[in-house]
Parts: sequence; C-alpha cells; structure tokens
Amino acid sequence: MNIRVIRQVSGIICFGAGLIAGPAALAQEQRPAQDKATVHYLRYEYSKAAVYFEEAAKRKYFKTEDLRMLADCYRQLNEYSKAADCYRKITESSDARPADFLHYGDALKSTGDYAAAKAVYAQYGEKGGAEAQNRIAGCDSAAVWMASAPQPVKNLRDLNTAASEWGATWDGAGRFVFASDSLRETHLDPRQKANLQEYRRTGNAYQKMYVVDTVHRAPDATVIRGFDNVLNNFRYHVGPVAFSPTGDTAYITATSPGKPEKQRSGPDAGYRTRRLDLFVSVRGQRGWQGPVPFAYNNPQYSIGHAAVSADGQTLYFAGDLPGGQGKTDIWFCERQADGAWSAPKNCGPAINTPDEEAFPTVNEAGKLYFSSKGHPGIGGFDLFVASGKNDGWGKPVNLKNGYNSPGDDFYLRKNASGNVVFASNRAGGMGSDDLYGIVAATPVQQADVPRRKVYILEATVSGQGSAGATVLLTDETRQDYWTLPATNDGKIHMVITEGHQYTVWASGAGSGRSGMQRFTAGGEDTLRVALPLANAAPTPGSVHQLPEIFYDRDDYSLRPDSRPVLDSLVSLMERFPGLVVELGAHTDSRHTEAYNIVLSQRRAAAVADYLVQQGIDRDRISTIGYGESRLVNKCADGVECTEAEHQQNRRTELRILKR
Repeated sequence: MNIRVIRQVSGIICFGAGLIAGPAALAQEQRPAQDKATVHYLRYEYSKAAVYFEEAAKRKYFKTEDLRMLADCYRQLNEYSKAADCYRKITESSDARPADFLHYGDALKSTGDYAAAKAVYAQYGEKGGAEAQNRIAGCDSAAVWMASAPQPVKNLRDLNTAASEWGATWDGAGRFVFASDSLRETHLDPRQKANLQEYRRTGNAYQKMYVVDTVHRAPDATVIRGFDNVLNNFRYHVGPVAFSPTGDTAYITATSPGKPEKQRSGPDAGYRTRRLDLFVSVRGQRGWQGPVPFAYNNPQYSIGHAAVSADGQTLYFAGDLPGGQGKTDIWFCERQADGAWSAPKNCGPAINTPDEEAFPTVNEAGKLYFSSKGHPGIGGFDLFVASGKNDGWGKPVNLKNGYNSPGDDFYLRKNASGNVVFASNRAGGMGSDDLYGIVAATPVQQADVPRRKVYILEATVSGQGSAGATVLLTDETRQDYWTLPATNDGKIHMVITEGHQYTVWASGAGSGRSGMQRFTAGGEDTLRVALPLANAAPTPGSVHQLPEIFYDRDDYSLRPDSRPVLDSLVSLMERFPGLVVELGAHTDSRHTEAYNIVLSQRRAAAVADYLVQQGIDRDRISTIGYGESRLVNKCADGVECTEAEHQQNRRTELRILKR
C-alpha cells in the first residue's frame, strides 16, 4: 500500500473542510457522485474517490478527465488490473496525453503482461517519453528472468493479514519487528487505546509497529504484540524502524507530527501535506526514551527508511531532498568525531536514477539492498543489491525471479543467521503488502519443568471475514494475553493451562466481531470454542454485548480498558450514519435495587458521553439502566460469588434501534 512510498505519499494528510469545486458545480444535483468523487480525489482520498467515480462512470456525462482521475485512484491504490483497463480506454480517446501511455504500460507490466506493456511503452516513446527505452529494456529482462526458476521464498502467513505488513527487521535482542496497518493489537488488546482514525488516502488505519514475542510466552503459537509504546507513540504513521549494531539506538520513520506544509499552487492549493521524518530514540535502563527529531528533517521534503552500517558509522536513508538524481534517492550521512551526523550526501548515479529509489538496508558485509523503479526490473519496485559504500558503488544487481515479481518488492533484510525477509504486494498474497522470506529453522529451548497434562484450545471463527481474522485470548488467572491470526479455515490452536480462567473473542478481516466466550481449562484434552462473527451491517432489533466494557464496584466511571471497544463502536456509527442505538447498562446484585437502577443509568450515560465526545450526535443514542434485574449468572442476593463472577454482571449492551 502507498504509505510506504516517500514522494507520492509523503505521509499525506489533508486539512481544510472547504470543497474544491465551486458552488455552481456543487449545485448540479444531477452530478452528486461525480462532484463527491472530485472532492475526495483532490483531497488525496483515493479509496473514497474511486467508489464515487465508479458510480459516476455509469452516467453519460463521464468524461476522459474523470476516467483519468479514476485510473489514478487505482494506480495510487495499486489496483493494477483496474488501472490498466481505465488507461486502455483513455489511450484510445482523442485527448490522451503521453503520461497516460506511461501509466498504462506500468500497469500492464505490474500485471505481468510484458509483451503488451512493451508495445505501449513504444507508443509512449513515439510521443517523446524519455523513460520509454529503459521501460522496454525492463520488459525484455523481465521476460527472461521470469522464465528462470524462482528463489525459494515463501509467504510468512503467520504474520500476514488482509491489511499491509512490511518493514521487517530484528532489534538488538533478536526479536522480529515489522510495520502494519492491521490494528491487530490495538484493535483487540484491552490494555491499549486503539487509534481508529482513518488514513483517508487508503481508507485503512494508520500504520504502527509490532513485534513477534517468543520469549517465555508461547513457543507453540505466533504471538504478536504492539512494539514499544514509546516508539509507537505517534499520531499518524510510524515505521519502519532500524536499529544500531549495538541495539541501543532506534531510527524510526514517522509521518511528521509538526505543522504541515501548505500547498501554494496547483489543484490542491490550500491543503496541507505531512511528509516523512526520521526520529531517534536511545534505550536507557528504563527502556526507550522519547524519540527526538533527526537533525536534517525538513518540512519541504521527506526522509525516512533509515539503515545503519555494520560499524555504525554511516546512516543511509531515502528522501526527495533537493539536488538528487530523481524523484526519490538513497542518501547517506557519516558520523563525525563528536558523534553528530554529517550533512546528507547523495549515493550517486550508480544507485540513483531519474525515477524512484527507496527502502535501503545494509547487511553485515556492507552490501546495500534497495528498491528501484528506475533500473530495469520485473515489476514496479524491484529489489537490487550493490557493493561499495557511501557514494562509491558498483553496478546494482537485480535479485530476479522469486525475490522480485510483477508487483512491488521492497525492504529486504538479511541477518547473520541466514534469515531473509522482504515485503511484496504480488498476486496470491494475503493482503495489500505481505512479508515473504527464507527463515532458517531455530530449535526452541524448552525449560526443564515438571510434566503436566497438556490442554489445547481450538477456537473456530466463522462468518464473513473469518479467514485472516484475529483472535484475542486472555488468561485472566495469570493476567496475560495473546493475539493470534486465524488460518484460512478460521481456526487457532493454543496450549492453555489447567484450572486457569480464559476469555476469547475474535475480530474479522472486515468489521465483523464475535461475542466473548469465557471458560476454564480442564476436562477434555481439546476445548473447542465457536466464535461466529456478527454481521458487519447491524440489524435493527439485534442486541450485542459490548465486550470489555466493565466498571469497578460502586462506580460508573469508564475504565481505561473500555476504550478500544468504545472506539470501535464510534467507528461503526461513523460507517453507518443512520444508525440509532440504545445503550443498556447492568449492575451486580450487591446494594439495593433502587441504588443499582441509578448506578446503571449513570453507567449508560458515561458510555453515551464518551461517544458524544468522539463526535457522535447525541440524538442517535438513548440510554437505559437495568440495575440488577437481568443478571447473567447465579449471583443474586444472598448467593456467594467470586469478584470475577460479579464482574460479569457489570456490563453494557447495545441494542440496534434503527439503521
């Protein structure tokens, strides 16, 4: 997905509510879809713009310029086949432009149709296109390379989701860290507040960093957690991260949190853009310190995707700084005697071309891996390796079939153990960008512990979005938790501890969610739990318990662990602007009935107030307090129960009144 591109994306976030189109144009009621499409397009909101353009394309007034904007939406969203179809129609029109042929050829090449792409590039060359011969050479090379046996790389399916995963590396402790916009951790983890803001360019969430946790946790499962809260604490995109050879310094790429640059001319005049910046954090005795801006950040251009040489003396990064060879280049800084970094220098024409170079990494031997659209390649971004240093490099070598594909292949990392990982949006993956690689098997050191009976949880997620769903399993006895990706058949398996109390629920690859299941490990060797996903479109009259919306005894204040689910409810009500709901709050049986009615009314009001604070119209929310009248277990007056059992009754339910 395009958050990884520096120049075309640059962490763009649009400001200003004013519509671009003039009042007269917006007053034309017969063109609402087209007007909305144009407004979203000029705000860089390509995902929404494409939906409205597709609707407008059914009408007679859809013109070449409208089709060109729709094609550009598909191009920015990496929808190659759809983009190719649009550009084919555009190039057949009388008002086609030379750039249309270039984009058409690029889209065809990214689908693997090299013969057709070559013919279109030839047409582009006839119209004066400077890049034509290089693109044609790339098609010739691609046809030869794709005929050879591919490198034995595989999709790292335990790590990938229907969203985007990329930017993988290893930290100083050998842990596997990567970037994703899946919200897999903050979407489910009750200990973290999810940032459910939408990145309007793609319609997805903002990207954060994650770590694969295999330390004394669950060697029999892939356990993924949000990376360090200090390093993830950016409002917008964060990641990837590069670590110094000693592992005590992190160089983080993030969308600039500072005041964005205002566009002064062109169709997007008046809007503001945020670019990519580098931030540096040092790990102290108490963990990572707050990131500080890199010395050469500048609101006029982007820098990001840092890589540190094995001796720690050279810092490489990608950027669109002035004075470069092309659109985005690879640059470097050298460490000075006082520890500061020198001014950025360009890696030179052997590496950089008039097109885009990005995603540099450096291995222990000093070889530079990077991605390029300018050197002849198989697809869009291709992976290359070069020997040398600083601004003195040999000719880059294409990594060819397997590492490269007709799509975009980028950000390759190798470690001393022989592991290789990179990202690609090639056909056949699980999502937008997936992690691929060659991972050497590592024997797991088992602790010498007394033998005990092994119990297995088998949870099955069903319904739309079950393939690629995420399951949250919480061990309430030990106060620990895991987020686990479901297999294609919607299943997860996990070793659980006898006698421990657990909760489990799931979030689908779409917006569907399951109810929460509670159980105690014991009895049968395999405990099977069904997690059916609720319909993503809420049904009037349906009632849903809001999981993890709990209160302390005698209190109506929302606990911090309630916020992720409440933020999800906000997101649901934003997606369905006609949705009207009733919030019903419940108490346990302790205290009098009259007291509990008032307490539950206040609890329901607290949830409503939170939704209103997040921008939901209060007219869409009604509240009711049921007190202790609808207990979910045996814990009535006079019945002895544990605090956990009483907690189950202190809950909030959502009733759909209107959609």
